[in-house]
Amino acid sequence: MLTGPDVSEHQGNVQWPKVRTADHNLGIVRVADGDHRDPWYSDDRVKAVRTAGLVLGPYYFARVASPQNGQRDGTKEAAMVLKFAKSAGWKWPGDLPLIYDFETNNAQPNDKCAKHLMQFVRAYRDSENHYPGIYTMPGFWSQVLPNLSKSDRRLIGRCFLHQAEWGVSEPRHLDPWDGATLWQWTDHGRCPGVSGNVDMNRSVKAEKMVLALAKRDERPEPEDGGKPPKPEPDDEPDRPKDVPRWVPKDQWERWQKPWDDGAARSSKFRELCWKNGFASPHFEVKETACHDPQNTPVPASLRANAQRQAFNLEKLRHALGDKSLPGLSWYRTPAWNRHVGGASQSRHMQADATDFTIQTVQSLGTDKFDRACDRVYANGGFGTYPTGARHVDSRGSRARWSSF
Repeated sequence: MLTGPDVSEHQGNVQWPKVRTADHNLGIVRVADGDHRDPWYSDDRVKAVRTAGLVLGPYYFARVASPQNGQRDGTKEAAMVLKFAKSAGWKWPGDLPLIYDFETNNAQPNDKCAKHLMQFVRAYRDSENHYPGIYTMPGFWSQVLPNLSKSDRRLIGRCFLHQAEWGVSEPRHLDPWDGATLWQWTDHGRCPGVSGNVDMNRSVKAEKMVLALAKRDERPEPEDGGKPPKPEPDDEPDRPKDVPRWVPKDQWERWQKPWDDGAARSSKFRELCWKNGFASPHFEVKETACHDPQNTPVPASLRANAQRQAFNLEKLRHALGDKSLPGLSWYRTPAWNRHVGGASQSRHMQADATDFTIQTVQSLGTDKFDRACDRVYANGGFGTYPTGARHVDSRGSRARWSSF
């Protein structure tokens, strides 16, 4: 899972190495608001994000054509913002496509907003030979969508969705997308290296799908001067490529086969994983955290529950063909569980439950996914929701339900 803040001049200077050492890996930065160029968007900011080893994602706050901007249409706006973005070093492939922050009508009618959006997307595509991202939120988007034709919607569907929706356990479905790629889940989060409250984001789709938008196969490494430093060359030539340097030789097999019961039963291996930021080999500790603004980590008293769930998820992942298995939510504090309308005895409060979006389920095959869940969680919980989302938990007793 990719995570990170999005910042503008309102946050001032950002210490990107601190963002990176907090295990974040996205740096989403504002280029401009209308024709007001963000004073912090510069060669220095772009270089700092890259040096820290973060994936750069530039965004532009859209201003629909109006008398205040000389009726500058979407075509002209695209040319302007691309010039701004490139002037400080944004480039594709390598960085994420530019994200078009489309969240206000600028006091213009909805049909004009829709026309402006399509002008921008087409001009961007024609100029760059790829598609921008679109940042929006359900309330505003519901006003624009009826003004888009079928062909418009097909085109918009080729742009990845960066969805803002706060105070919910998962982002709702927005047409015409098959789900959000990035989710801005709070507008008052906290992040090391950033002063005050800040918007925080996480990937919803598989990490490799997000990186593919930048034509990347993997996350960038921190450059010299960034933190953490690049690892030294491995002095163990027989070490498998997929085993980190910090895993000792007697634990290599457990790292490579985390679905095997021996991995979950080994307290030494569980401790090794957690100490190095992993609940299990394919699930990072930060993925277990609550989605509240504080990103509250799993309490020490519930860590065993979280790791029991992580190793069951390893079994589920293996049963599904060892494919990426991005979870939507894991631990919830009691307060956050109440806030999102969770069940009063939700297993999420015990840190041993995980939800998956319908997009994840469908990408792996719904029937196959459900059969695997039923088998792996034979002694746990498995439920379905009206959205098509799925829930699994490691409660230790069989529970099944459907909300369809």
